[in-house]
Amino acid sequence: MTFKSAFRIGNRDVGEGAPALIIAEAGVGHFGDMALARDLVDLAADSGADVFKTQFFDVDALIAKRAPDWRDRLRPRNLTLDEAHEVKERCDSRGILFMSTAHDETRISWLEELDVPAIKVGSGERSNPRFLTKLAELGKPMVVSTGMYGEEDVREALDACAAGGCSEVALLHCVTSYPTPPDEVNLAAIDRMAELFEGPVGYSDHTADGLAVLAAVARGAEVIEKHITVLRDVPNAQDWKVSAGPENFADLVADIRRTESLIGHGRKEPAPCEEAGMAWALKSLVAARDLPAGHVVTEDDVLAKRPGDAILANRYDDVLGKTLTAAIGADDPFRPEDLD
Repeated sequence: MTFKSAFRIGNRDVGEGAPALIIAEAGVGHFGDMALARDLVDLAADSGADVFKTQFFDVDALIAKRAPDWRDRLRPRNLTLDEAHEVKERCDSRGILFMSTAHDETRISWLEELDVPAIKVGSGERSNPRFLTKLAELGKPMVVSTGMYGEEDVREALDACAAGGCSEVALLHCVTSYPTPPDEVNLAAIDRMAELFEGPVGYSDHTADGLAVLAAVARGAEVIEKHITVLRDVPNAQDWKVSAGPENFADLVADIRRTESLIGHGRKEPAPCEEAGMAWALKSLVAARDLPAGHVVTEDDVLAKRPGDAILANRYDDVLGKTLTAAIGADDPFRPEDLD
């Protein structure tokens, strides 16, 4: 299957020169508290993110009995389907797209009922192609995080998406460590993934600040996912360590958009703002000393000096050997009308 290089998620274009899709990943940062969930939606919307995302799971379907600590840790950090509807309604009212990750098969039907605009797949589904295929069969675009993946894992995941009939896939480079050490972020993998795959490529961040996000955008990331939180120093939790909050998420979103504006069109040509600078920064050809009319210009007669408001220095051969039709003084520019 050929994957599309661009597609739409809700009202947003993704890929092929569109602004990066910014996903505010709330994860389980609501801790099962609807007041916190509403605050997280508002944080995402107020900060200018495109998507608010959370996570759905049934603890017993997700985690085996042999990991009781993880079951106990996640069980209270869950939402009911009614609460999920309430979160989506708040997103709708705030004008932000609602998405979620279904971490187990019991929650696939929730994605259908909530009519999410795209399916977000967490990195934990590496080596789980049957599940990816079931998600792909929902007929929605897919955004797949690739933490812990090697290249063969990427190919397996794409094959699974294709097997489910999904040609609208975005892949996110990701490192599943909270927080990720700076020397292991490996943003160059974005370039490699773009070689492996014709669809949009982006970055899901697990670093403690926003620098890697901005660097990823500068490197061409077409989707950005960043965790958000309204709580800090939460015991037995890790997402807050890699999250932006009310104090800095809006600034990060604004910096993403500023970074995109800095990237530009990619052609190497003078910028409109450089027009004035050309006059003072470039050099013109001027007389090295007073020269009389009728003088034949030699190498010793010509210097290159600012400003660049006459014959530019790269046209030296247009002046050399010409006869002056009028006298010019030292430091005066050579002009075409004075040369024969």
